[in-house]
Amino acid sequence: MARPLNAVWAAARAGVRRRRLQTASIGVVVALSTATLLFGFGLLAASDSLFDDAFARARGAQATAAFDAAEAPPARVAATARAAGVTAAGPFRTAVLRQARVSAGMPGPGQDLLVAGRADPGGPVDRLTITSGRWVRGPGEIVLHGRPDGPLRVGGTLSSPGLPELTIVGFAISVTGTADGWVAPAQIGALRPDGLQMLYRFARAGDSPQVQRSLAEATAGLPVAGNTSYVTVRQAFQERFNQLIPFITVFGALAMAVSAVIIGTVVSGAVVAGFRHIGVLKALGFTPAQVTAVYVAMVMTPALAGCAAGVAAGHLLTDAMAGGIARGFELPSAGGATLLLDAAAGGCVVVLVALAALGPALRAGRLPAVQAISAGAVSRRGRGRGPQRWLARTRLPATVALGLGLPVARPARTALTLAALCLGVTAAPLGLGLHQTVSKIATADAEGRTPGAGLAWCYRPLARFVPDDLPLYGLQAAGLDGGAPAASVREMAADYVEQIRAVQPTGPYHLLGFSFGGVPVHEIAVQLQAAGETVAALVVMDAYPFVDRDGAQPPAPLPEPGDHPAPVETDPETDLRRTAERFRAEVGEVLGGISDEELMLVAKIFHNNTALRRRHRPGVFDGDMLLFTAGEHADGNAPDPGRWEPYVRGEITVVGLPCRHTDMVRSDMLRAAWQAIAEWLESRG
Repeated sequence: MARPLNAVWAAARAGVRRRRLQTASIGVVVALSTATLLFGFGLLAASDSLFDDAFARARGAQATAAFDAAEAPPARVAATARAAGVTAAGPFRTAVLRQARVSAGMPGPGQDLLVAGRADPGGPVDRLTITSGRWVRGPGEIVLHGRPDGPLRVGGTLSSPGLPELTIVGFAISVTGTADGWVAPAQIGALRPDGLQMLYRFARAGDSPQVQRSLAEATAGLPVAGNTSYVTVRQAFQERFNQLIPFITVFGALAMAVSAVIIGTVVSGAVVAGFRHIGVLKALGFTPAQVTAVYVAMVMTPALAGCAAGVAAGHLLTDAMAGGIARGFELPSAGGATLLLDAAAGGCVVVLVALAALGPALRAGRLPAVQAISAGAVSRRGRGRGPQRWLARTRLPATVALGLGLPVARPARTALTLAALCLGVTAAPLGLGLHQTVSKIATADAEGRTPGAGLAWCYRPLARFVPDDLPLYGLQAAGLDGGAPAASVREMAADYVEQIRAVQPTGPYHLLGFSFGGVPVHEIAVQLQAAGETVAALVVMDAYPFVDRDGAQPPAPLPEPGDHPAPVETDPETDLRRTAERFRAEVGEVLGGISDEELMLVAKIFHNNTALRRRHRPGVFDGDMLLFTAGEHADGNAPDPGRWEPYVRGEITVVGLPCRHTDMVRSDMLRAAWQAIAEWLESRG
């Protein structure tokens, strides 16, 4: 038995040495295919568990609780960590840096930042990932949440009125965004801390109600000033990431299909190309089983080496992919390849190579020696003879005619080659598109939005900051479904009031509107009050009632397109088309899934809303209003908040945000807006 095995191994080893180019080709193809297959596995795995993997690795906080230091003694807050089924970190003293700004390069009045005093980035809960620089080592230093961006960089100086300046020494990410920055415990005392923060993980925290019950049990008897559940953060992440899942699934499946087809084509082709050598081996006395073993061994030798290299390369590629997606979505290190994925991809490739080699090798092993020797040069009887004869009778050169006849004579190999080419051509642009889509979705919050178009999408990031017990509902303009748009702001508001009361029949109501939406939201408040309902909050974001040029108040230039004087009359269809083209050019990454017909509807709503706002004469709201204004204007002229005074009987509180009008619904601006809203609500009791 040893001699036949020695003969098989000697023949296989000689074949590998003699066919160096074929051996190298198989090794390279298998390595690339293994890496691609592992990458596909990694994509599909990431689409299912990216946030959960990051959350588990970082031991993210399932609940972040804030306490008022004047009402909750630190010792009692710390004692909550000893409750049954609780793992906790803290308490960390917290302070708010009011109107904090980088001394060089940050325009506007700055932004409020929640800062916690924390000794190190590790711990049993909420392990931070350092993305740049280092952790704080003493007083005068701060680590900010996120990554360096523009003037926010390592070495910059952060200042807040009346507080000591802090040098930015690093950036870190908390998977649930527990703070905007961290300082050393020795530093926090100089920042006038007034709060305490506890980070919790519970034995029971499967959904938001369980988190709230577990938190209530742990903090029984203590007044909790506010809390954030990881469920809310995960839902906000999934809303954005779900846009990628169709692309990831298709690309992952294509990657696996490309790997399988290419391996099948190359390996089976290598065996078929060696039919003449197989015939020689049979003439020398090799049995069919030995011939099959020789060629399987000749293929598997470079394939195993290529598979090992491919697993190593695919592991690194998958880790880089998962890290890139995590960075885009402001998550710490997450996902990537695991040993299980490595073993699955490697095992699949080895089996695939063995099957691809075994089929033609078994067929060749059964051929008589003479037929095997001639198999590579003579076509099998009846296979494609008709088309070959027709090509021979044409005026084509003989070489061209023979070349065109070969695909017909070898239909299986032709189909495999064609499938590999088609899949490869499809996968390449899809991979590029996937990369661009990740970038666009990840930065969509920082891109300009299209105000006045009746869409509620721009409010989605607000869900990350509003507490779980305050549900958010977005209202969109009538007509987006192809029906008739509203004929007036009052009609629009009446429709919205009906929808609101269908969800919440009675008050108190909290209302917010951005851009054009600020005009109907004021009218909604007026109509709800007329119906005897309580409006607890009216928040308007950079929207103003329209004033005619011959009115008592001169019109200041406004940041919305609809605020400028009416354009010279042109063809309505042309106007709609131009508006739609502008929307597509400015926010194409947000509107990528909208057809041209649907975009024309959006443009139609925009034009209708512009006209409605010009004709609307507001009623009077009997209450207070919080008005956000944009701090940056291209022409340097800001609209006058006093325009609202005739239509609001209560106090109008004005808060400026350091951005343009269209950037007010960026994630960072909405975070700052919610901080101001929460403080405003608290101040009003």
